[in-house]
Amino acid sequence: MNPWKVFLKFDNLDSEKELKLFDAKSYFGGYLKIKRSYFNKLTKVINMTKRYSTKNAIEKVIGPDESDWTLNPWMLILIKDNEKGKKFWLFIKREKDLSGHLIAIGPKPFVDYNEVNTEAKREIKQLITYIIAYLNKFQVIILLPNFLS
Repeated sequence: MNPWKVFLKFDNLDSEKELKLFDAKSYFGGYLKIKRSYFNKLTKVINMTKRYSTKNAIEKVIGPDESDWTLNPWMLILIKDNEKGKKFWLFIKREKDLSGHLIAIGPKPFVDYNEVNTEAKREIKQLITYIIAYLNKFQVIILLPNFLS
């Protein structure tokens, strides 16, 4: 299956960086729904700690079928586990009711781990919950579309 391609462009750089993320539907049999209350808590956490930040950087989004999905309300959450040094990427599409769906995950080692793990869905849900519960354990950057700036 082809990956999602997310092109990032930061204000201070002239070049774009491409990230490849892997469709969550193929791992979980659907897209995980994330409630609106989660995003409200995440917003509070961002305002409470310097370890969490937001930036506008999503320039372009191409789906696995090569269609352009750029003009959607995306969030790319880049997570680093400070204790284990592991990195996780969660690509979320926000909905009109302010809930969201986990659309893709990355990087490749994280995806490979989830392919062989029978508890992958539960562990992804835990990770999503943990980033708002254990602030000192993670470093988090949330990237938003450039057209929102």
